Amino acid sequence: MNEDMEFFNRFSHMYLHGFKNLADMFAEPATEHGITLDEFYILYDIAEAKGKIRLMDIAETHGVTRSAISRLIGRLLRKDYLYQEAEDHDRRNKVLKLTPEGARVEHVVFSELLQRNREWRQAFSSAKQYQTLDLVEEFMDKFVNENAGKQSEKASYAEDKRAEA
Repeated sequence: MNEDMEFFNRFSHMYLHGFKNLADMFAEPATEHGITLDEFYILYDIAEAKGKIRLMDIAETHGVTRSAISRLIGRLLRKDYLYQEAEDHDRRNKVLKLTPEGARVEHVVFSELLQRNREWRQAFSSAKQYQTLDLVEEFMDKFVNENAGKQSEKASYAEDKRAEA
């Protein structure tokens, strides 16, 4: 088998049997609590916000459109995990806040994701995890992300985390 076909077949197998299963496995704690992983990350962003956070802030952070985030936030509002509060100086601007139930769900899912990572570390060392993240991040930056081919001036996420440790 030539090199092109070998790479194609291995990548296809990894996509079909690896990436999809990994995504489902990582999302499992969120889905067990009736939310998607994307919805969890919205709850997480609001919980971790140092100041006021608005719909547009989340759309920008997640790299998606306002309408895409609006749909997700709408679901979280209907589940009573979030509420919106108008700002005093401009009533059209709405600040997002967690309800007590939203804060509880965010905390439980976050704790379960951290525990899952601890379990992975027992079989796959922290150093190997960061090495894998670095490699995937480099591949994504070069071939997938909208800034493909451009050198990023910021350190990789893995390098940032190692520097914090």
